Amino acid sequence: MGKFLAALMGLVLGFIGAHVVNETPEGRAFFARARSTLKTFTQGVRDAYRS
Repeated sequence: MGKFLAALMGLVLGFIGAHVVNETPEGRAFFARARSTLKTFTQGVRDAYRS
């Protein structure tokens, strides 16, 4: 039960941290780059799977 609570607490703190970082212009730029990279990666995987 303790490991579950520690994981849950880490998840909550991660979301709070991401929210705080996203409030800054640099944070928004970071998340925009991360989304772009993830979108490119998933598109590549999708294309490779279909071919």
